[in-house]
Amino acid sequence: MRNTLIGKLLILLTLVSLFGCKKDTTKITPPPRPGGDTRTVAQQVLDSVYSKYKYLSYWESSIEVANPISKLTDRFKDSDDLLSYLMNQTPRKTDYKFHPDYDGPMDRFSWLEDISSDAKAFAKADLADGYGLYMAFDGNRGDSLFVYFVEGGSPGQVAGIKRGDKVIEMEGDKKMVFSNKTRIDQYIEGQTLSITVENPRKVKTSYNLEYSSYDIQPFQIGRVFTENGKKAGYIALSSFEELSNRGVDSKMKKGIDSTFAAFGRDNISNLIVDLRYNGGGYVSSAIYLLNKIINSSGDGKVMFKYDLNKNLKKERDQGSNDFIDEVFVKSNTTEIKNVVFLVSDYTASASEIVIAALKPYMNVKIVGYDAATYGKPVGFFREDILEDVGLWAASFKIINAANYTDYWDGIPADYPFINDNFYKQFGDASEDMTRKGLDLLLGSNAKASSRMSVSRSSSTRTTKELNKIPRRNMLKD
Repeated sequence: MRNTLIGKLLILLTLVSLFGCKKDTTKITPPPRPGGDTRTVAQQVLDSVYSKYKYLSYWESSIEVANPISKLTDRFKDSDDLLSYLMNQTPRKTDYKFHPDYDGPMDRFSWLEDISSDAKAFAKADLADGYGLYMAFDGNRGDSLFVYFVEGGSPGQVAGIKRGDKVIEMEGDKKMVFSNKTRIDQYIEGQTLSITVENPRKVKTSYNLEYSSYDIQPFQIGRVFTENGKKAGYIALSSFEELSNRGVDSKMKKGIDSTFAAFGRDNISNLIVDLRYNGGGYVSSAIYLLNKIINSSGDGKVMFKYDLNKNLKKERDQGSNDFIDEVFVKSNTTEIKNVVFLVSDYTASASEIVIAALKPYMNVKIVGYDAATYGKPVGFFREDILEDVGLWAASFKIINAANYTDYWDGIPADYPFINDNFYKQFGDASEDMTRKGLDLLLGSNAKASSRMSVSRSSSTRTTKELNKIPRRNMLKD
């Protein structure tokens, strides 16, 4: 939901976790201000939103030239409305196969953030708010409500609620079915939440949670599977957050490091990377994971390149290091040959970088709950406006070493419509998507047929999400 950023700016609650390093704003020529210094602060914000978006947007050539700028900006009272108007000028793509609902301007990604003093408490990349519980109604189980994801570090995770728990009651209401969705929505947006869940062993537990801000812990699990004398590594990450904070390694980085150390000890050459709920995050963290995965054949070679508009290309040509090609620097003792990615429509931006970057250098297969990933090959960095507004303009596009790019419709799955069995935990060999990955890497006869993966038709999805996991975007730092 968009909020006004003129006058007293309101916090964009759905985007507070998306904060990255800033680019040098002095390189962007400020807009001319008719009447000297007579422009109000609100008008100056509007002027700068136009001038900076025009300078930074990947689709800069499609944005109209306003001279004077005020001739355009004075038509708007709200900076979000102005940004929407400008984004609507970007080219339209109409041939979406996997996401026909995307029909519209290609820039559906840029946004404005409140960075005023009232919002600075939220200006931290790994910070989210809420209960961290994501739930869905399962039509195959009487339309009952189940937890399909619990975000690491959240009140729900700290309390002990797990993926696969059945929700029995909220706020004394036992009608946990889709027909009661409106009321359930209100419960999960409240400042407190009384909730009772039942685990797969039929044990019921009640919790009293407080809606709060929390540090996201995206590392889910790392492990080694051994079946019939063969081995495969597995790692699951729900987003790409910061590698460190004030010089201290994050839990995510420690989890990645310890997992790949174990892979090295077991001489792992087959790997499952579970990104099914990974909506992106920091490019630097995606690069860190890529350097852990890459084998010797890719070491020292191009990981990916940045495609830029004429303004940012000029800066790069003049010596800026912001957008030079990224090169693999192998940081593991393994020689991984085969990688299976577990994905869904949630898999976006920085997580799509990881998939695309490895394709030229090893055998990559994609197992999807959906037909393709989300489709966001563009990224962002923040430009500040008068210390009150941060503009996140889609400014660069990713191209891999084989010139693969423009996956606006998502990266297609090689094995689509595999069931996301949220009654099983991440890293469970009997969970359908994980099972499919193991079958591909270790052979389909590695386990009894009762544990084989289950496919579904695109028309037979019986789950209806109560709430969706927010995407983190692709943040350049």
